Amino acid sequence: MPYKEGQPTFIGFLGIPIVTQAAKKRLFGGSYIRFYDLCGVLSYLYTAGAILGRARQNKLSVLAKLFSIPGTEKENVDGLQEEATKRLSNFRSEVGKEPDTFTEFILFRELESAIGLSMKDWLKANTKGKIIGNKKIMKVADEKVPLEEAVPSVSMFGLEGIGFGSSFPELTEEMYRNSFENIDMDVWSKHRAAGLAIPEKPDVLNLEEQEKAVLQMVAAYTSEYYPELLDPLDLRGYIDTKSNR
Repeated sequence: MPYKEGQPTFIGFLGIPIVTQAAKKRLFGGSYIRFYDLCGVLSYLYTAGAILGRARQNKLSVLAKLFSIPGTEKENVDGLQEEATKRLSNFRSEVGKEPDTFTEFILFRELESAIGLSMKDWLKANTKGKIIGNKKIMKVADEKVPLEEAVPSVSMFGLEGIGFGSSFPELTEEMYRNSFENIDMDVWSKHRAAGLAIPEKPDVLNLEEQEKAVLQMVAAYTSEYYPELLDPLDLRGYIDTKSNR
């Protein structure tokens, strides 16, 4: 089914609800999202994209039909995988190891890039009782990003996540389980004590359950706009019939 004017984009369909939830409205002017919240949205969508890319790594040419101009599917997927590989290579070079979690790989790295101070150095400074790092990171974290400026990066990160998950399926699984199942509570507590606005205890989200949730969202979009791809993507069993009653 060809793209229809006014139809939500694939990543827009997946990401708009969480962006809308995080967005705030100025008394005068348009909507905005705090930079820290934006980084959280980017991390969430990159993770969701990675889960999808891992789950449908053998159906990428079909999956790409959901977000590509007809005829550019392979080129699009190759580009996303190339960008994901480049991001991982930069992380390895700069940090000296594989990323342990998607929070470290996306959220913290985006904050570090904006602040010019590594999270490691920031935590170290605060452990010693110095608060300058904390003040600096909180100032950047609270910056208001106009919603119209945030949307393009949200789409880019979600799509690149597909490239990452399809290129590095084993690493994706390891990073996800470290992020949401095998959580280092000592590190979590240090981040919270240092000033990050995170819950006292993290939610534990099983990979298999999260993969099912992601595939259900993809199935909902596909059934609405590309029903002919439900079977090629093996998504028919993920349609939420309850919401259609």
